[in-house]
Parts: sequence; C-alpha cells; structure tokens
Amino acid sequence: MSQLIQEFKSEHVQISDLLLQAREVGVGNKQGRDLILSAKKMLLAHLNKEDKYLYPVLREAAEKDENLKSTLTDYALDMDKISADVMVFFALYENGDNTNENFQQDCNNIIKALSKRISKEEAVLYKTYDKIKGIF
Repeated sequence: MSQLIQEFKSEHVQISDLLLQAREVGVGNKQGRDLILSAKKMLLAHLNKEDKYLYPVLREAAEKDENLKSTLTDYALDMDKISADVMVFFALYENGDNTNENFQQDCNNIIKALSKRISKEEAVLYKTYDKIKGIF
C-alpha cells in the first residue's frame, strides 16, 4: 500500500474518531463544539488532499478506461450529496447556536454516511490508485 493511501486511511480513522467523540460528549459544550470543528477542518483538508493527489491520477487513467470513468462519475455524484449533508451538519452544530435534541441522531447519520463512503473509497478508489501506481 502506498504512503499516500496509508495517510488517507489514517485520516479516515481520525475523522471518524472525532465525530464519535463529539457524539459522546454532545454539542452543548465547548469540548463538543471543538471536536465538531476539528472534524470539519480535518475532513476539508482530507478532501483537498484527495483532490490534489488522488483524483488527478484516477482521472488520467480513466481517459483510457471507460469502467473507471463511469466509477469516478458515480463516486463524484455520491460525494456531492454526502458533502452537502455534512456541510449542513457542521453549519448546524459547530458554533454552538444549535444544541437541539437531534444532535445524536444527526451525528449518527453523518457517521454512517461517511463510513459507507470511506468503505467504498478504500475498497475501490484507493486500490485502483495503488494498482495504477504499481503498488499492490
């Protein structure tokens, strides 16, 4: 496994852990809001890193591979939906204005959506990246 993919996987764990901790602590206090803000910052940095290092390699390979091209299109559409949901979640809870009783369920929904996406990325996109790079 390439160093880049190892880093991405580690970041996935860290983002998930921050959200799990926030769910446990709650959002009605500074610690919970700090955890939410840290998760947001880490997720945005992770997505930017993927956009810079992962997707260009995959898109270049997709120019010669229709299956990969289709997969990338599907993943992009999926990510657009997840990103919108995650940003709404962060907007609701990061500044402490909204400490409503739905936080636990909202947090569970975001964790579940991100976990599903992470599993798909690691199973398909990351393995494809390493294969393109000749790393198995």
